[in-house]
Amino acid sequence: MSLGKKKTVLRSIRISQELDELLQKDAKNKRISVNALISTMMTKYAEWDRFADKFGYVTLTTEAFKTILEITDEKKLSELAKVMGARLPKEVMLFWFKKTDLEAFLSYVALYGKYSGLLEYELEKEGDRITITAHHELGEKWSTFLKIFIGEAMKDTLGIIPEFEVSKSSIVARFTERPNVEG
Repeated sequence: MSLGKKKTVLRSIRISQELDELLQKDAKNKRISVNALISTMMTKYAEWDRFADKFGYVTLTTEAFKTILEITDEKKLSELAKVMGARLPKEVMLFWFKKTDLEAFLSYVALYGKYSGLLEYELEKEGDRITITAHHELGEKWSTFLKIFIGEAMKDTLGIIPEFEVSKSSIVARFTERPNVEG
């Protein structure tokens, strides 16, 4: 769901004075209007929160997540990435986008990057050649997890086997676009 520049409607709501003061303070700190702040919050709800809640996503600090990664056995983490990559993206795409094609996959990855706090995401398209870059600060185990997770998701859902470059703080997946596979 893309909630970019579209026709708008005027909606009046009642909020407590304390909440209004908090919103005004946060908007001022971000140098945006209260309206823009509320719109951003509602967009996040529409694009991510309402679905993430239904899939049981949890919120952790980056520090806590990094610690969990560090104490987890690499082999078990790789096995988990493979199992989850083969199952979760397809389920999420079907639930969120009602399809399992490349567009839905790229939207899933973009929303995950935008809202999870676990990676920064970039997409480049050059003809039918696509490059996905994910940068993070969570270390080598997270890079390995992402490589396996994304590789399995693309193979099982799209029939695409990407080429990967992996470093301690990033992964790059390159592949050639193929015809859509509806699921």
